[in-house]
Amino acid sequence: MSGDNDSLKLKDQIIEAAGNVQYTYMAHWNIVNRLKKNYWIIKVAQIVLTALSAGGFLASFFSGITKLSWIGGLTSAVALGINLYMLNFNLPDNIKQHTDAANDLWEVREQYKSLIVDFDCIDNAEARSRRDDLIRTVSNINKKYPGTDARSFKEAQDNLGNYIFAKGEAANVINIGDKEG
Repeated sequence: MSGDNDSLKLKDQIIEAAGNVQYTYMAHWNIVNRLKKNYWIIKVAQIVLTALSAGGFLASFFSGITKLSWIGGLTSAVALGINLYMLNFNLPDNIKQHTDAANDLWEVREQYKSLIVDFDCIDNAEARSRRDDLIRTVSNINKKYPGTDARSFKEAQDNLGNYIFAKGEAANVINIGDKEG
C-alpha cells in the first residue's frame, strides 16, 4: 500500500510542476504580447511626433506664423524625450528573450505531459529521474531568461485558473484530466 501512496504523491507532484510550467509559459506569452503592443504604440508615437514637428517648422517657415514653430518645437521635445527614454530599453530584445523562454518551456510542458501519460507504465525510480531532469531544465530556463511579472502571471491565472491547484485542477489546466463521455 505504501508504494501506491508513494506513486500517487509522485504523480501529484509531477502534475503540479507541469501546471506551474504551463502558468510560466503563458505568463511569458502575456509579456510578449504586452511588449509588442507597447513597442508598436511607441513607434507610432515617434512617427506622429516627428511628422508634427517637421510639419510645424515647415508651416511656420512658409506661412510666417511663428506660433507654428512653437508647436514644432514642443512636439520635437516630446519626441526627443521618448527617444531618450527608449535608449534605456531594448524592447525587441526583451520580446525575443520572452519568446525564446516560452518556446523552451513549451518543450518542457510537452515532456511533462508525456511523463504523466507514461507514468503508469514506468517505475517510480524512472519517473523520479525524469522529473528531476525536467526540474533541472526548468531551472536552467529560469536562469537564462528574464522572469515573468505579477501582471502577466495574473493574466495567466485569469486564463487558466488559480495558481494553487485544487485536486485535479492541474490535470485540467494541462488538459490531461479524466474526460467524461
